[in-house]
Amino acid sequence: MARTLIVFGAGSGIGNNVAAEFASKGINHIILLSRNTERLQNEDAPFVSKGNSSVKVDTLRIDLADLKSIPGVLKELDSLTEGEDVEVIFFNAARVKPGEVLGVDVEEIDEDFKTTNLSLYVISQHYIPKLQALAKSNTSLKPALLVTSSHLPWDPIPQLLSLSLVKASQKNMVDSFRRYFGDSGIHFGLIHVEGTVAPENKVLNPGTIAKKTVSFWESGKGEHINIREE
Repeated sequence: MARTLIVFGAGSGIGNNVAAEFASKGINHIILLSRNTERLQNEDAPFVSKGNSSVKVDTLRIDLADLKSIPGVLKELDSLTEGEDVEVIFFNAARVKPGEVLGVDVEEIDEDFKTTNLSLYVISQHYIPKLQALAKSNTSLKPALLVTSSHLPWDPIPQLLSLSLVKASQKNMVDSFRRYFGDSGIHFGLIHVEGTVAPENKVLNPGTIAKKTVSFWESGKGEHINIREE
């Protein structure tokens, strides 16, 4: 039976590199989701397939800020994964937009909460019961909900007010899931990427972050991993 990874927030950088790293570790069906359909098909999927041509890669468009549309996408995902073990949900969606502390439009903050928190909640409502069932039915697998985070929940940056707010809230949500469902066989993990990601960085580059993320998943334990420049 196929072992499936679903990536919410695919794209050049962390999303695609994490997907490609999972493809080298026994995951054989990967579904990439983002708003940009053209990029998904022409850049993201080929990048993930490049390292392991035997892995099946599908793409779906999703607008995480459009909460009413998400149930329809989840139905499509159920169809794409029928008869498979959806083992890992990787949530990697966020928007980085610096601004003045009191100059951020309320509408922008509202959209960020939808994209980063409310969508994650809707997705979790759908997939946590499925991950629980998988944990009971196949103890050899590693069901997980992994979420990209940062240092902002405990060290907010005023110029990134909205992102700092939503990341703090998101961490709270994942911690709550872990406390309530942690004994049901699901690994709830936060990937704290503490700084700007760039290919030239020694540690905070997409490839290294991906390797550390997948190693964290393979361990099957721990509330979070902190990734920062040395």
